[in-house]
Amino acid sequence: MYELDLKYKPKPHRKKLTDKVSEALHGYAFVAVPVIGFLVFTLSALGFSFYMSFTDYNPIKGTYTFVEFQNYVAIFKEEFFRTAFFNTVIMLLSIPIGTFLGLLLAIYLKKLAKGRIVLMILYYLPAVTSSIAIMLVFRDIFRSDGGLINTLFGVDLKWLGADPWLIKIAIIVKNVWASVGGSMILYFAVLTSVPGSYYEAGKVCGANAWHGFVDVTMPMTNATTFYIITTGVMTGLQNYADSTVFAQGLPGGRTIVYYIWTNGINSAQYGYASAASMILVLIILVITVILFKFSSVFRGQIK
Repeated sequence: MYELDLKYKPKPHRKKLTDKVSEALHGYAFVAVPVIGFLVFTLSALGFSFYMSFTDYNPIKGTYTFVEFQNYVAIFKEEFFRTAFFNTVIMLLSIPIGTFLGLLLAIYLKKLAKGRIVLMILYYLPAVTSSIAIMLVFRDIFRSDGGLINTLFGVDLKWLGADPWLIKIAIIVKNVWASVGGSMILYFAVLTSVPGSYYEAGKVCGANAWHGFVDVTMPMTNATTFYIITTGVMTGLQNYADSTVFAQGLPGGRTIVYYIWTNGINSAQYGYASAASMILVLIILVITVILFKFSSVFRGQIK
C-alpha cells in the first residue's frame, strides 16, 4: 500500500517588491516611452544629419561622396544665409516684447474686479488660433491698398513690399499679438499664488507700486519669464511659416529654416541642407546655454 504524505510543504516565498522600488519601476516605465522616442526619432536623425553634412548626399540617386567642410564653407560665404540669420535674430525681438506685455496684462487682470474671465478668454484666443489663419488675417491688415494699418494711421507704407525693415516690423507686431495671451495666462497663474502680505509689508516699509513690481512681482515671476523666453527663442529660431505664408518669400522675411528648405531640400542638396541644419542646432544650443548661464534662477546651478 501507498503511504500518503500528509505533511504540509510550504511553497517558496517570493520576495515582494517594496513600495519604493515598485514606484520607481512604474516611473521608469512611463519615462521610457518618450526617451525611446527621442533616441529613435530625434537623436538618430540628428546623428545621421551630422554625418551627411560632410557629404553631397542625394537621396534620389542614392549616392554620396565626402566633401569634408565644403558645405559649411559655402554656407558662410553665401549672402542669403547671412541675411536669413540676421532676419531670424531681429524677429526674435517679438519674444521679450510679448513677454513684458503679457506680464503687464496679467497684473491688470489680477486687479480687475469684473469682467476678468471674459477678457482673459479674448486675450488668450490668439494663442489657440491657427497660426496660418492669423498670418492670412494680418496680411490683409498690413496690405498697402486699403489695409487696416495704413487706413487707420493715414499712411501709405508698403509693409509687404521690397522694404526689408517694414516687413520685419509687420512680422514682429503679428507675433507679439499672437504670443501675449499665452504669456498672460502663465503670469496670471503665478501672480494668483503670490501672497498679498508681501505687497502689504512693502507698503508698511514705504514702498510704492514701482517697488512692489520690481522687488516682489519680478522675482516671483522670474522662473516663468525664463521659461517663456527660452521656449520662445527655440521656437523663433525654427520659424518657417512667416517666410512662406506671411512674407511669401520676400527677402526681408526669410529665415534660417526657409534658407535650409530653399537651398537644401527643395534643390535636392541634402548634404548642404544637413550642414545648414547643424549650424542652426549649434546656434540654438549656444543661445540656450547663454540663457541658462545668465538666468538668476539657474545661476547657482550652472558654473
